[in-house]
Amino acid sequence: TPKKDMIAIMASHGIPYVASASIAYPADFISKVKRAKDIKGFRYIHVLTPQPQGWGYPPDQTVRMARMAVETGLWPLVEIVGGERKESYRPPQRLPVREYIRAQRRFDKLGEDEILEIQRTLDRRWRGSASC
Repeated sequence: TPKKDMIAIMASHGIPYVASASIAYPADFISKVKRAKDIKGFRYIHVLTPQPQGWGYPPDQTVRMARMAVETGLWPLVEIVGGERKESYRPPQRLPVREYIRAQRRFDKLGEDEILEIQRTLDRRWRGSASC
């Protein structure tokens, strides 16, 4: 089942600063932390940090897994400041979801039909929004 969209949930509560980040894009992450520290009130940064043992991939592939999540579009890098949403990075050409899923043992039970449905759902989300 799809995960909850924590960015949208937090933004719906009127939090002054909401963002997503990834360890694969350290400059983006650092910039968001710096921006957040200057904002008064509650701030929320949702950071993707893959876990080798639980996700089932070699530890030396951690940054690759984090980058693939962003490059597939499954983990968009966004910021919402004062209710205004903007992308901090948009992949020039998204990787197929299948590459990311098949690189991890945690998804071994997913069949090709399920992977295609994930790809179709993601493609619809990206088509339906200028900013994901």
